[in-house]
Amino acid sequence: MNYLSPAYVFCYISIVVVFICGLFFGNQELIYIKPISSFTLIWIYYDNRKKVSSLYPLIIIIIIINDVLVLNDFDRFFEYISILLLLYYFLCSYLLLPFISLKDIRYKEVLSPSVVIGLLLVVYLTVSIFNITMPGFKDSIGYGLIIVVSLFYFLGCSFIIYLRNRYEYSYYLLIAASSCILVNALVPIQELYYNNVIFEAIIYSVDIIAMLFYLKFLVSTEPKQETKGSNFI
Repeated sequence: MNYLSPAYVFCYISIVVVFICGLFFGNQELIYIKPISSFTLIWIYYDNRKKVSSLYPLIIIIIIINDVLVLNDFDRFFEYISILLLLYYFLCSYLLLPFISLKDIRYKEVLSPSVVIGLLLVVYLTVSIFNITMPGFKDSIGYGLIIVVSLFYFLGCSFIIYLRNRYEYSYYLLIAASSCILVNALVPIQELYYNNVIFEAIIYSVDIIAMLFYLKFLVSTEPKQETKGSNFI
């Protein structure tokens, strides 16, 4: 797999541009720059369209619309944003279903110390962010729960694939999932309470990184010839 093809190089450059734009400009500039960066992922998809579902461009279009709404007015469009994120995470999870196998799964894999600790940290972070931000959405708690549930569904699919260790490059999904956690933790804080240029730069550049590694998994993965056990201790 050529990760230095023009499509990939353009995507790498766009991540840097988004980061710089977040540092030195703001939402009014990012609202144009971020969608362009997301379109580079469709270019990568097009170069590898035989390996990836035709639903992938729809996923990118959904997240582009979501980004425009977030950057325009997060508070005003929160209900629409939650529905778009529901579609986004469920479609991303749907494309992962062919890679998920619960056959012969061992409980020591699921309940290993590293898995339990990681799960508890994610739950703690989610509850903390939810408690901080939801007072600003007293009439929209249900929409907030929609985002949390759909995100956890995607995280579950990603971590199961990584956990089973049956496919090459499953750690790409771990990177994508971790990046999604970071983005979803920072966005409500950034948009509602603490507008910070460093947060803004991190959020929108890491968001593209998450989508890129998700796509790289779909493009690059192959079943492993021999399973060497779980990725967790």
